[in-house]
Amino acid sequence: MQKRFLYFILPILFHIIASAQSNNVQLKTYQKQEFNADAEFWVMCEDKDGVLYFGNNDGVLVFDGEHWHKLILPNNSSVRSLTTAKNGTVYVGGYNETGTVTKDATGQYRYTSLTNTLQLDGRNIENLWDIQPFGNKILYRAYNEIIVTSGKTATRIPASSAFMFSAMVGSNYYVQETGHGILRYNPTQNEPVVVFEPQQYNNEDLTALLPGDAPGQLTAITTQGSVYRADTATGTMAIITNIFNGEAKDYASGAVKAGNGCLYIGTISSGIVLVTREGAVLHHPAMLQQVPDGVIHQVFRSNDNNIWVLQNNGISYIDFRSPYTALFGKASVYDALVHNSTLYLATTQGIYYAPFNPAAPASPNDFSKIPGINGQTWSIQLLDGDIIASHDTGLYKIEGETATKIAPEAGFWKVTPVAGKQGLFLASHYNGLYLLEKQGTEWILHPKINGFDESARDILAGDEPNTYWICHGYQGIFRIRLNQNYNRVIAVDHFTNKNGLENSFNVNVSRWQGKVVFTTNTGIYTFNLKTNRFEPHTQLNSILDPTKNTRKLMQSGNRTWFVQDDEAGYFFTNDKKPELHKGLFLNLKGTFNRGMECLAPLPGDKMLFGTSNGLFLYTIENKSATSGISTLITGISYSKKKEHSSLPLTVTGTEPQAIPNQTDIIRFDFAAPKMTHGTQIQYSYILEGLDQEWSPWQNLSYKEYTHLRPGTYTFKVKSRNTAGLQGKEGSYRFTIPPKWYQTTVAYIIYGVLGILIILGIRYLVKRRIRHERIKSRREAEQSKKLLELELEQLKLQRDKEAINRDKAVLEEDVINKSKQLANYTMLLVHKKDIFNEITDDLKELKSHLRNEESRKKLLEIFQKLNRHQIGEEYMEVFDVHFEKVHHNFFERLKQLNPELTKRELRLCAFVKMNLSNKEISPLLGISLRGIENARYRIRKKLGVASEDNFAAFLENTDRESEVI
Repeated sequence: MQKRFLYFILPILFHIIASAQSNNVQLKTYQKQEFNADAEFWVMCEDKDGVLYFGNNDGVLVFDGEHWHKLILPNNSSVRSLTTAKNGTVYVGGYNETGTVTKDATGQYRYTSLTNTLQLDGRNIENLWDIQPFGNKILYRAYNEIIVTSGKTATRIPASSAFMFSAMVGSNYYVQETGHGILRYNPTQNEPVVVFEPQQYNNEDLTALLPGDAPGQLTAITTQGSVYRADTATGTMAIITNIFNGEAKDYASGAVKAGNGCLYIGTISSGIVLVTREGAVLHHPAMLQQVPDGVIHQVFRSNDNNIWVLQNNGISYIDFRSPYTALFGKASVYDALVHNSTLYLATTQGIYYAPFNPAAPASPNDFSKIPGINGQTWSIQLLDGDIIASHDTGLYKIEGETATKIAPEAGFWKVTPVAGKQGLFLASHYNGLYLLEKQGTEWILHPKINGFDESARDILAGDEPNTYWICHGYQGIFRIRLNQNYNRVIAVDHFTNKNGLENSFNVNVSRWQGKVVFTTNTGIYTFNLKTNRFEPHTQLNSILDPTKNTRKLMQSGNRTWFVQDDEAGYFFTNDKKPELHKGLFLNLKGTFNRGMECLAPLPGDKMLFGTSNGLFLYTIENKSATSGISTLITGISYSKKKEHSSLPLTVTGTEPQAIPNQTDIIRFDFAAPKMTHGTQIQYSYILEGLDQEWSPWQNLSYKEYTHLRPGTYTFKVKSRNTAGLQGKEGSYRFTIPPKWYQTTVAYIIYGVLGILIILGIRYLVKRRIRHERIKSRREAEQSKKLLELELEQLKLQRDKEAINRDKAVLEEDVINKSKQLANYTMLLVHKKDIFNEITDDLKELKSHLRNEESRKKLLEIFQKLNRHQIGEEYMEVFDVHFEKVHHNFFERLKQLNPELTKRELRLCAFVKMNLSNKEISPLLGISLRGIENARYRIRKKLGVASEDNFAAFLENTDRESEVI
């Protein structure tokens, strides 16, 4: 009974919530390691640019959506109050400390203390719990007083007891004083005036004072959990509800009001409590259950109408305009079905269900499990008004909270209606097909269809009657044809990579624009019935990258949805140049169940995605650039020679900002503070003057350029989030002035010099060519001369060889003549000896002759011998022969001493011929003693020393004579 009550009451509650908030809700939590400060936050405010300021135990934290900046107060006080004045100045309040936060020209945030200026130094005012702008004044609230400042003057309004709470509502400043009620500040009298007496709100402590539903009305929330409607005209207050049901078991710490009147109240230990305009209280609403447990110090409604939750252990951002909501996370989801305001899920753990309103979706805690079904549920379908689930253990009919098994057979993937045959269906089994029939209200599973025994998970009716395409993950594609009774497969065609497919694995079949298409690892194909082959689908392959695995393709409305390489997305089917939209679904990447991807379209541009992490509901909106969202350049810096400098963010005048020449790095930091913080923000940029086109979208919030050349540039950056919201672009114009050698005049001079250098080089080249030609001619002439010299040398060599041959002949002739001369000389010597012997013999004979006649005859013989003895004529013949052998020998000796006689010259010739004194003596007719004396005289005449060899001296003389 209780379950049925919840079943009917929950849709009503969700309708209430839907009236409070009609969009998806997403939460983002910021941890200590992100903001790098103490984890406890107390207060926050927002400036006109969407930059957020947080009061923290460590000081002020500034967050522009991308970068965190921490400002520490002079006395290291924690910050308990913050506000933004109309002029954009942010005022800070701490313990005995107050000041302002401003941004300088370079984008750096600075804290300036006002304690001395307002003459608060030395006064123990303790914590400033609230700061509110009031016209041209600033009102500070401490427990003991209210300090009203205008310029540098400060006026104090002391408390009779204690100022416990204050707030600005519209143009009025309200303050609660213990025991005195709620007071309104009167600027004329410069004092607060009682508006509501304490008994009107049971003397409870205020934690929030918000605008009411009508002019002059206020909504007051107390720390005890009471919600009051207050009328300032009558000074009366009426209780609407108490979020703690009158039990003081918790503490309300703050509240904000949504645009539709709903209240979001933060508590110490109960999270956020939702109170509708009608006063209905919902603890732990589904949309807020993701807020981390912890003490909530304050809730803040930002300018984008979303909520920030300040806790003792971090901060959270609740995005009511998130493009998606996590609906379910208990199991992996294979299929989803919405029927009669109920959402059914086929999961790895069975079937879950929950009341469902797309405008106010359920949370994981709202799902219940249908009993009796455990394990893998592959699909859940609405067939002929009934919900049929295909499960690992069989087919089930789902009615309310119960599941009835249709037949004992197990192992079914899904059910496919038979075209043209009402009430007949094909049940895809692990090992073939079954015929499923609905007869009245009963479902009957007929015996297995014969002729096909493969897994039929992925099945699609073909264009021909009774024909079906079945894709198997490992065996390729089957085309089967059934008989009219659907009890037998009469034809099976098996297609693999031999039939036009590059790869027959991981093939899926679907319909696109009325045609059967096959998605594979290598592109998308269609089947040509004429050629009986698969052919690439030109249009789809031009849209979806054929190198990626398109695992799911589904057409819904004007969009075509796909899952490709674990990324989901869509494109508009009829666009001429379709663009892939995938950024919105990046958080789903890698979570899809391979081969069992779940995409369930809903009305109103909504889509359910089933993944291994659960179920997600997405709202797809076609958002364009919004005038209220700008992309801000938050910092510009450059480094030169390892020195870093910052540049002003705004350029005064019309001239661009000058940046020093030869900078190493120029860095641009940017952010989109007004962009929804709950979604991922991406940036694209271009540097006009360098880049040709915008960069791809990326998550980095900075860009660096290195070693830019002199010139004028404009840096532009734009932003978008994954929800499709785009921000206006920001720009910054700057110039890098050139050095004197980088100016236009210098470049003209460089050009002229370059031309002159080219002409000079051209002249030098021509000159070099001429020189080389002359050199070549010279070398040719030298070569010719060398050749002639070589020829002349060869000729001389031949002449030399001829001379040598002649010399050899001459030498041989000289040798022969020397031999002849020696022979002649020896013959003379021998002849002389013979004559002498004969003479001696005749003389001896004469002494023995007594006969005159014999003596006379002997005398005649003496006369004949004397006539034939060796005389001068023989020696002259010797001289002639000697000169022929030893040229100029005698002349050389004459040159040495002209007084040499003929006899002495001949003696020298005989010594030259190595004749002994004994042999020389008869030739010259001188005794041996005479020869020795003659040789002595010749030595003396020629200057030959006694120790020198006379024959060697004459030999050298002979050689010299030959040279001469």
